[in-house]
Amino acid sequence: MSESSDELKSQSEHLAHPEASLPTPNNNRQGAAKIALIALFGLGATWFAAQQALTSRFSSENGSNDLDTFDIKRLKPQLFSGHVVKTLEQFSLTSRAGITYHLNDPNNLINKVAKRRGVTQNLYELDNIKLKGIVSPVGNYGHMGRWERQIVVTHIC
Repeated sequence: MSESSDELKSQSEHLAHPEASLPTPNNNRQGAAKIALIALFGLGATWFAAQQALTSRFSSENGSNDLDTFDIKRLKPQLFSGHVVKTLEQFSLTSRAGITYHLNDPNNLINKVAKRRGVTQNLYELDNIKLKGIVSPVGNYGHMGRWERQIVVTHIC
């Protein structure tokens, strides 16, 4: 079984350039995917910056702030206390009255409390948390819209 030199040469050229046999990607699809990815990234960055601006304006770790005088469209920060649960896909507070809220904590104030209490895990539960926050209008918040309301954490008491 001897193969001709032309056949061997053809096979060795094919093996030397394996990408030559692969189909060429559709540049239009790749371009559209890149634009969509950039747009999603920009949207997420904009949302995060807006949340940071809101809470940094109205929060202070070191004592008094002007939250108690802040009142736009009757959105006044309220005092809450209860049990916080932070898992992979949820961050919630169950108040002492038994109402559960999704938590939005862009300044990571609750994580700072957890560290002070000696919690080393990223996912945890904390009892007896007291915080101030602005309650959202009725809607769908958190993972899969599970919660009717959300609290934007502005201050830890």
